Amino acid sequence: MTILLCFDGSDQSKHAIGVTGELFPGAQVHVLNVWEPVERIVARYAVLAPFMGEELGEADDSAEAASAATAAEGVELAAAAGLHASAHNAKLVTMVWEAVVEVADALDAAVIITGTRSLHGVREIVSNTLSHSLIQHSARPVLAIPMPVS
Repeated sequence: MTILLCFDGSDQSKHAIGVTGELFPGAQVHVLNVWEPVERIVARYAVLAPFMGEELGEADDSAEAASAATAAEGVELAAAAGLHASAHNAKLVTMVWEAVVEVADALDAAVIITGTRSLHGVREIVSNTLSHSLIQHSARPVLAIPMPVS
């Protein structure tokens, strides 16, 4: 079974790795981090454009390297949780959930696993969480792992 595990370095995604290790001991997982090109960020905040100029390519290289480092951190955590993991990163083109679904399709993942921010009702819909979007749009099973209730 191929598992795609979304990882952004947050406590929620770290918790999801631990639970994945408990639920699927020894499984093969692909740890995915999605990175956003700086040009997209600049487009949202037009005031930044005059300050970026020719540095966009360099900034994107840095953002991609940071994404690779985040995915590598996820691989280390996955290995510590008893999983066999490889790191992947994807460039954001439209929406994060679309990037995740594209990678899941390319890997023919049996399941997509993500942490949650444990939002409910209107707050979840308004926040447009990754877990909610994946559940709504993915044709593959999605396992959304909430944080423990304290």
